Amino acid sequence: MRKLRWGWKQGAVLFLAVMLFIAAASWGGKDAQAAQMSKAALNKQVLTMTPATTKKLKLNGAASGVRWSSSNKKVAVVDQTGKITAKKKGKAKIKATSGKETYVCQLTVAYGSYKTSDGMKYQDVKGTFAYTGRWFKKSIGGGRYPFTSTDGSAFYFKVVGTKYVNISFVSNTSAGKPYFAYSVDGKAMNRQKINKGKINVGNTKTHYVRVVVDAMSEKENRWTGEAGVAVKSIQPVTKEGVISAVKPQNKTVAFYGDSITQGVRALNMALTPFGTSATHSYAWYCAEKLKYVPYFAGYGGSGIIQSGSFTNCINTIERFSAGRKAESFDADVIVVEHGTNDVYTHGTAFLNEYRRVVTTLHKKHPKAKILLMIPFTQIHADSIRKVAASHKKYCKVVETSSWKLSYTDGLHPNTSGAKKAGVNLAKKIKSAIK
Repeated sequence: MRKLRWGWKQGAVLFLAVMLFIAAASWGGKDAQAAQMSKAALNKQVLTMTPATTKKLKLNGAASGVRWSSSNKKVAVVDQTGKITAKKKGKAKIKATSGKETYVCQLTVAYGSYKTSDGMKYQDVKGTFAYTGRWFKKSIGGGRYPFTSTDGSAFYFKVVGTKYVNISFVSNTSAGKPYFAYSVDGKAMNRQKINKGKINVGNTKTHYVRVVVDAMSEKENRWTGEAGVAVKSIQPVTKEGVISAVKPQNKTVAFYGDSITQGVRALNMALTPFGTSATHSYAWYCAEKLKYVPYFAGYGGSGIIQSGSFTNCINTIERFSAGRKAESFDADVIVVEHGTNDVYTHGTAFLNEYRRVVTTLHKKHPKAKILLMIPFTQIHADSIRKVAASHKKYCKVVETSSWKLSYTDGLHPNTSGAKKAGVNLAKKIKSAIK
């Protein structure tokens, strides 16, 4: 057998062959990696969200780890799992970087709408929260904040990324600590004192929150003293949490009345906030049945002529307090529940002033249907019927003598009585607006 003899030429050829093989393998690997990178893609290249919501992006087919970033953190942020949290209206680019390649999703955060289980239809609006009812800006507690002197005034927001929210209230009341009530996604109301403003929304998903200033004492000086409650701030407990304003788009029913409209003694005999609750008043139950937004203007002791703890009805229509004009609002239906506190007022004086109240309301809300409730005590019933008859194009009387309500003290309906009255009134309203 002949031995294979290697010279320098054969060695050079072998070396060159090995190097070519290695180079081919190397270039083949790079081509394969490039091919794999070229197959990577975001599951969404264009995305639209609403404030205080989240969505998950994925970079499918990535050959290596992915780094996520947002071009506008005021509009939206993204974590390193690809979860986007929309914060406010605007545009942002959500970027996914893998190796030397960057993939971009064009994000638009726009306003949208949503309906909760209680029939409220919410629309995104600018800010942290929006409100309905009798609110105004007032300097209190070292700042200038949205403020109300009226039980039943409400505010709304939606939240994501936190299980708890801190609502900071400021009050200048003197006759007991006020209460607020809140509902999450249209579920049952929870009631607590304003000095305990931490609320539980359940989990970190998106939730719609409705908050009502539920109770102040009817003894508070709201007219000349502007006693009431302000909302200082609303903050998520976690840094990932986002809060954004929403406002209900439902029709509005306005209630002008006395302590019965306010919800005094709806819960128990106490005349303090402990016994009072706007969310347990006939007005609340009526609005709930109609799926309307309630506008409360109920003040203990007040009447068509009597001023009580606030002022008489005509001044209530015109002003938030002695020194502050009332802001205009749109009402679809108006309910007047007055007369009980005018028990000692002469019939003619009551009749003339009641008529002035009705014509003033019609002038401010020409498209609204006005329902005139006969007081549960039946006081001044004939005068109220006369006014309704003389303005029948836009007025309708609501007879209440057959309702057979239950009361806390013989005058103020308890929770059961208020609910029955609210349901009965809602039926009358539905009939009147057909």
